[in-house]
Amino acid sequence: MKIEKILKEISYISKNIQNDKEIVGVSSNSKEIKKDFIFVAIRGFEFDGHSYIENALENGASTIVYTNDDVEFKNEINYIKVEDARLALAKISNFLSDFPSKSLRMIGVTGTNGKTTTANIVSFLLNKLGETCANIGTDGAFFNGKTLPTEHTTPEITDINYILNEAKKDGIKNVVMETSSHGLCLKRNYGIAYEYGVFTNLSPEHMDYHKTMDNYFKAKMILLNHSKKQVVNLDDDYGKKAKEIFKDALTISINEDSNYKAENIKRVDMGLEFFVNGVKFHLKRFGMYDIYNSLCAIAIANDLGFKLEEISKALEGFKGVKSRFEFIENDLGINIVVDFAHTTTSFESLYKDLPKDRKKFAVYGISGDRTPDIRRGLGRISAKYDIFSVITTDDPKFDTFENISNQIKEGVEENNGECIIIRNRKEAIKYAISHAKKGDFVFMLGKGEEDFLKLKANIKTYYNEKETIREVLEEL
Repeated sequence: MKIEKILKEISYISKNIQNDKEIVGVSSNSKEIKKDFIFVAIRGFEFDGHSYIENALENGASTIVYTNDDVEFKNEINYIKVEDARLALAKISNFLSDFPSKSLRMIGVTGTNGKTTTANIVSFLLNKLGETCANIGTDGAFFNGKTLPTEHTTPEITDINYILNEAKKDGIKNVVMETSSHGLCLKRNYGIAYEYGVFTNLSPEHMDYHKTMDNYFKAKMILLNHSKKQVVNLDDDYGKKAKEIFKDALTISINEDSNYKAENIKRVDMGLEFFVNGVKFHLKRFGMYDIYNSLCAIAIANDLGFKLEEISKALEGFKGVKSRFEFIENDLGINIVVDFAHTTTSFESLYKDLPKDRKKFAVYGISGDRTPDIRRGLGRISAKYDIFSVITTDDPKFDTFENISNQIKEGVEENNGECIIIRNRKEAIKYAISHAKKGDFVFMLGKGEEDFLKLKANIKTYYNEKETIREVLEEL
């Protein structure tokens, strides 16, 4: 692809064209640059891509897209100045990859909690019903037994387009994607042609970035604004706001009247039974929140033409998602549960249906970029449900463990709860398991399938929650 063709796809302030080489790719990561790639220099929150222009040129970049005023031009290199580098990256990537999302049925899932499980149920259902479906999200990209790693919940647009083209080669017809508020604001999804946009719920998170709940909500609505059809949860206050904006949205609920309302809910052998529009469903899951996640998938499958009876039969086979209320087998008779929960709402969803006659422990911390209110909120909600909090390391990043853990402790104490602070996460897990008796619950929260701790800044130190739990169980 020649540079002049690409220039027709983007808005630019100025251009300095010094070569007519065939462009073969684009990236904002200088390490990914190859011969005759375009390097897009993006000013990020921690790193400025302009500092890596030299690296990109050494790796073979023939064109530089930039925003700073002090970029030094070199001979035989094209320089394109733009106002919005992220937008330019998205437009160039979509164009070079031939807009793969336009020939796929794209389903985006956004919200504070439930994105991963909802996306997994959608993917499971569609595949079970004969509609090939790929799944892109927090734990990677999955299709036809293949797994492609992803860096973020919502990958960079260049990675998304690569995955979509790989999925197309494999004959995939549908793709469900988790779409985070960061990803939406940073235009990682820009230009993706969504058939469905799903909104699960909204509760305080990422306030360091969004500042207000109104901003956070608006970020989530970017997905719904760029979707032909919307699915919203009417039991959530922000879901009601979304329905006011999107009058024709498909609606789901447990309490409010909606298109897909779960009724006559019963707990059956650690599973859930409920009816939707007269059809019985059985879910092999423990938490009531999983009903909301399944309703979103049911709504999409039914809207695509599948009968509720077909969907019900298919859903019977869904066994859950890794690190989403995942029980860890053990010989102690303790209910050891791993969950990725890291918000007050997700904590409450886990806690509120637990047996009241059992002792409950939760091992958790919180990322250093969460606000003091969120930190105290985790402690308050744990104490509210009589959970013994074992406060430990999560990802301190740019804050200190002491600061984070003391703020969580303040929340616990506000509700007269019990807690202990143990910095080493393995020792914290050992404490909780060793103090639990047969039938008690021990939750390991916040890390899930992540294989790292960010002990300083964004530097990753290897850590695996399940490996650590197995080590502790062997030692005990």
